[in-house]
Amino acid sequence: MSINHTEALLQAIKKVGTKVERELNESIQNSINKEEIFKNLITRSEVTAASMKKLQEAIETLSIPLNFPTKTDVANAAKLTVQAEEKMDLIDEKVIALAQSVEEIKKALGSSESAGK
Repeated sequence: MSINHTEALLQAIKKVGTKVERELNESIQNSINKEEIFKNLITRSEVTAASMKKLQEAIETLSIPLNFPTKTDVANAAKLTVQAEEKMDLIDEKVIALAQSVEEIKKALGSSESAGK
């Protein structure tokens, strides 16, 4: 009898636990799926974005008299650096090709002088 009583108690606890879990999940879903929450989040994100934009503008304004680079300045400098590196690579490739052409011309001239003697 004791084993049956324990099993019955465990089954009752399981049923109650499942019911409480389901009710808790429903409660959470109902509180999350409210339109006011989404409207509130949208409003807060818009306010935050506007504040960040004003702060960025203030930093841009202060950077002129205080003479420090802004995020935009650093980004522009990085872009210019990348462009300069790309141009240097192209120049390097052209110099190597030109040097090879000069060597080929020297060999061609050297072999034609040898043939003429």
